Amino acid sequence: MPRSAYLVAGLLASLGLAACRSPDAGPLISRRPPGERLIQPVVAVTDFENLSNFSGQWNLSRDMADLLTALLLDSGRVTVLERRHLGTVVGEIARQGSDLFRREGRVARGRLKNARYLVRGSITDFTETGRASARGGASWLRLFGGGSRARVALVMQISDVETGEIIGSVRAARSVSAGGGGGDARYKNVSFGGEAFFRTPLGRATESALQDAVRRLLKKLPPVAWQPRVAEAGHDIVVINGGENARVRVGDRFVVREEGREITDPVTGNVLETVPGKIIGRLQVAEVLPASAHAILLEGTARRNNHLEISK
Repeated sequence: MPRSAYLVAGLLASLGLAACRSPDAGPLISRRPPGERLIQPVVAVTDFENLSNFSGQWNLSRDMADLLTALLLDSGRVTVLERRHLGTVVGEIARQGSDLFRREGRVARGRLKNARYLVRGSITDFTETGRASARGGASWLRLFGGGSRARVALVMQISDVETGEIIGSVRAARSVSAGGGGGDARYKNVSFGGEAFFRTPLGRATESALQDAVRRLLKKLPPVAWQPRVAEAGHDIVVINGGENARVRVGDRFVVREEGREITDPVTGNVLETVPGKIIGRLQVAEVLPASAHAILLEGTARRNNHLEISK
């Protein structure tokens, strides 16, 4: 098994994730407290800021962000969007609109998703030090006469895109002992994130620190409540914007409401409370699909984007 697979497996084991998901079913429920239906938070990862003294063969800002993205994806707890290489994605969409390319197979425009949370990190320590060192070595890594110790320390912050507020910050640091000499030679021709890297002291410290940071990060992310809406309203069937992925069941009943209004603080602009809209109909679920559900209108009317409220 590749080393990267061990890294992911270790994180999944620590999170205790055993649920499976269908690739077409959309986001899974991230947490399931009684009476509340939640969906996965949508996040984007930015490049790390390198605050350590390291200036060597690796691009820590980029490479550490790549490892974090992989761990978040494999956790199954969040939806991760492309942001660091978004220009490449946008360029491909624009290229497909050219007359030089066939119309068949073009992706639809205006379908790029929006992130609710941004995750950015800083590397505050990335060093390997020893009891004795030879002169003339690199500033961040020297030739050791005795045992050495590698240390990696990270800080990550979560920002709410809607408000710009930093809603959480986590710190993680790991130290790994390495016996004998080695120094610069240990890392010669080693690619960051490869199997050989994770066999080095700095690689093992990076692996452990990132796993710990991701565990803490996932706990800091606020739960995102599913917002049931009418996706489509026909004469016989009303389509709801959630199905198995939102734990909708056959027989569930919903109240159909017009859009409500928010009451905000005149001083700060913060939302104080939401006044529900007028009830205009009631419906009952007849069929549940992976990411949607079909319901029968019991009374009243329903239109696209009407709010739905679970009827008790």
